[in-house]
Amino acid sequence: MHTPIDQVRRDLLQNRADYRQSTAFVGESLGLLANLSQFLSRSESNYQSIAFYWPFKDEPDLKEPLLQWQQAKPHRTLLLPKVRADKHLDFYTWPNESTLLANAYGILEPNPQSAGVELVLPDCILIPCVGWSLQKDCLWRLGYGGGYFDRTIAALKNEGHTFQTIGIAYDWQKLSANRWAPQDHDQTLDYVVTNSMIYPK
Repeated sequence: MHTPIDQVRRDLLQNRADYRQSTAFVGESLGLLANLSQFLSRSESNYQSIAFYWPFKDEPDLKEPLLQWQQAKPHRTLLLPKVRADKHLDFYTWPNESTLLANAYGILEPNPQSAGVELVLPDCILIPCVGWSLQKDCLWRLGYGGGYFDRTIAALKNEGHTFQTIGIAYDWQKLSANRWAPQDHDQTLDYVVTNSMIYPK
C-alpha cells in the first residue's frame, strides 16, 4: 500500500528544508547546476525559449546557468510562468527583476503590463520537483498538488505545440514505486536533471 500522497509530499518538503542546512547541500547544488549547463549545451538541445521558475522556499536557483545559456547566442529568451484564473500557466519574457510581482502564493511572476514583457510559447519548460520517479519506462514528477504544470502541459500538447519538459531535482528526492504511483492526470517528463545524472541516461 502506498503512503498517502499528502504525507509523502509533507515529508519531502521537510526533508528539502533540512537538506539546505546539510553539509552536502552546497556541493550537490553545484553538481545540479553543472549538469543543467551540460544538458543545455548538448547539440540536440536547440532551444530558443526556455521557461523556468523563480526559486521559492528551498527550490534550486537556476538563474546563473540559464543566464549563461541566454547570453551565449542571440535571440535566446528566458520565460517565467504566470498563474491564470483557470489554474493554467502563461509564460512571459523576463527582461529584468523589476518586471516581477509577487502572486497570491508569494512567488514572483511576470507583470504583463511592464515594458518588454511579452507572452511566448516555450520550447522547453524547467519544472521543480518535490519528488520524482522512474516508472513504466517514463519519468514522472510529484509536485505541490496544485496541478498547474500538469494542466498547462496537457493543454499545450492538445494545442499541438512542440516542446520538452525537464524536471529539476536532487537524487534523494527519487521515489520508489511502492511509495508513490503517478495518477491519471500526471504528465510525463522528457528529462530529469539531478545533481549526479541526466535522465534518461
